Amino acid sequence: MSIVDNVDMENQIGEVVDAFEEKMKILFEEVPEMFEGRSTEQEWSTQVKNCGLDLMDAIGKVVEQYEAKLHNGEYYEELRDWQQDAGIKTGRTA
Repeated sequence: MSIVDNVDMENQIGEVVDAFEEKMKILFEEVPEMFEGRSTEQEWSTQVKNCGLDLMDAIGKVVEQYEAKLHNGEYYEELRDWQQDAGIKTGRTA
């Protein structure tokens, strides 16, 4: 089970996507000339929502990738190097 499946993490990712969507929707109000001849407000809103769905999926995949790297020990060497530099002795040796 990935941390992405955790309800709290899902909600936090959802909050990021919601904030992104809100900022993108406001663009239509703030810079309407940017959309002239390209999209109506309703069309833009639909595009933003579809983009948000893709963004939600993409963020989840990236979190899963970094979670796997963490579980696979890819960050252990960095921690060990930092601990050695700080004079901290650990029970694990490389």
